Amino acid sequence: MSKANSNATIVDIARRANVTNITVSRAFNKPELVKPETREKIHAIAKELNYVPNAFAQGLKNSSSQIIGIVTSSMYNPFYSGLIKTVSRIARMQGYQIMLFDTDGSEEAEMQAIQALFGYKARGILLSAVRDDKAYRPAYLELAQVYRIPLILIDRDLYNQQLSGVFLNNREIGALAGQYLSEQPERKILIIGGPADSEITLARTEGIIHALEYGKNEIHIINGDYDFISQESKVRDYLSAPENRPEYIVGLNGIITLGAISLCHELNIYHNVKFFSIDEPPKAGNYGLHIAGVYHDTQMLGEIAAELLFTAIKKPRSDPPFRREFFTGSLLNR
Repeated sequence: MSKANSNATIVDIARRANVTNITVSRAFNKPELVKPETREKIHAIAKELNYVPNAFAQGLKNSSSQIIGIVTSSMYNPFYSGLIKTVSRIARMQGYQIMLFDTDGSEEAEMQAIQALFGYKARGILLSAVRDDKAYRPAYLELAQVYRIPLILIDRDLYNQQLSGVFLNNREIGALAGQYLSEQPERKILIIGGPADSEITLARTEGIIHALEYGKNEIHIINGDYDFISQESKVRDYLSAPENRPEYIVGLNGIITLGAISLCHELNIYHNVKFFSIDEPPKAGNYGLHIAGVYHDTQMLGEIAAELLFTAIKKPRSDPPFRREFFTGSLLNR
């Protein structure tokens, strides 16, 4: 087997793999365009040659990068912003610098962010993936193994992957929400969730419905994205019909709840509807809004995420840790 070559290029890899330079480039930049068997062969050769696909990173090969990556789908979401603040503080105390990426729910932006962190030879990455459905298996997972850079998941799990992470117990969260709603006199409920195939949305919705005992309530569900963009028109149309108007609106995250509140103000029905939220709507407290909901201690979650990350960094790379932390949150009747 050849020794690691700090000056290896895509030409060297292409020659060894008996493919074109373009194919090698695609294997790193657009891996979904390369056949899995070819991609795996290229990645194996790159690992053997210690190749890193970034000119700046070539100068880092013989030094230790003190970079930690944080990749999230929305830094506007208070759940992530509070957690990130805690991780950043802990990282600085341990001598690390943070590189933040907001993917805005884009798979392409997520791939580019992860590739950039690989290129800068980040010591580890905290990731809240753009999707958590069973079909999502991003190509950067293979690259993380090639470069032996630990990926620690936050909130959103990647199906059937053995990755450490800190997650929410979403079915129990839904059960807490359903228990609260079952004790209220209102029976007409609108649940607004994320994507219909999202494991988070599915678990929270199932928990709510199970606790409510479906037959005793009139429940309607509208799904979309977690930023309340794709479902906004559906919710507007639904609420515009007087016969549909719910007594309670349940937002499955804080941004969705905020979008529903704003829409109800626009339709002049805000004072006729009650709200329940999973996590606090952004800036709600600043406007005197006290919404009942299941809320999470993002500082604690950040501390656990940082612990998982730095444990993975310090542990021998041939023996990565595997650990999962689950939290339910607290029911606050505001």
